Amino acid sequence: KLSGSYYHMWWTCTEAKKYWTRIHMWLEKMIKQTIDLKPEIFLLGILPESYNKELTYLIINVLTAARIVFAQNWKNEKIPMDEEIIKKIMERAEMSRLTMAIREQEDYYNIWNLFYEWLDRRVRS
Repeated sequence: KLSGSYYHMWWTCTEAKKYWTRIHMWLEKMIKQTIDLKPEIFLLGILPESYNKELTYLIINVLTAARIVFAQNWKNEKIPMDEEIIKKIMERAEMSRLTMAIREQEDYYNIWNLFYEWLDRRVRS
């Protein structure tokens, strides 16, 4: 595709490919399943129906955080640092916790536990 197009800037550019490959690797380690590295999943959040409700919610939130960080840094020459992405995911986790508390839902740890376990393994290694 054309250099300078949205598709190029968000998906086919060398730095964009590195970024989404990193997010892809994180997600697979997090959910302990394979996930296709496709733009419809990573850029549009269109997931196959094979994931349960909790996994879908987690994947969508991680991808949304990744897209926000990518958009905030699109003019930079380097892709965003891991810490910036993780911080944004944690902000989404906190908002999710607060929303579920207000709604008196108890799904928070069922949904976000895989993220926290992945983060713990990452910190320990």
